Amino acid sequence: MGGLINCRARKHRSARIILVATVFLQCAFAVEDTLEQPLEQATASAPESGASAPYSVECGQVNDAGEPFCYVDRDTYIGWRTFHGNCHVCHAQDAVGSTFAPNLLSRIQDFDFEMFVDSTANGYTGQVGVMPPWKDNPNVNKRYKELFAYLKARSDGALPPGRPKKKP
Repeated sequence: MGGLINCRARKHRSARIILVATVFLQCAFAVEDTLEQPLEQATASAPESGASAPYSVECGQVNDAGEPFCYVDRDTYIGWRTFHGNCHVCHAQDAVGSTFAPNLLSRIQDFDFEMFVDSTANGYTGQVGVMPPWKDNPNVNKRYKELFAYLKARSDGALPPGRPKKKP
């Protein structure tokens, strides 16, 4: 019986190693593909050109435990969820960067919305690694506007690290 359990444990450990290696390879290598449909859809939903900021953040609230938190608009909250569901694996929690993916807080300062959509949709080759294209992933390609709002709020210093709360 003990040998059977050890065999199953080794089998599951091997499966986890293969899964981790697969995820790493997906983050490390970009696949060249020129589908333009998701990029066109995202550009159509770009923030208005006259808008000062694509986000709304209200900080200064304190919860029952005395901890401060911020309220954000729906789009910024969805952007936070999208980032933490897809991007934080490489770019680290709160977009501060890792050893193989850049700090997006400083990078987004130089990007307008169109540049952000282009690099997110088509991938990006940097000094250290390669970001894969996200144009074929509906969890990302339908949320460029929201993702940009979250990253812009973080990079502008309007939104501190951590999980924001959606405005009621």
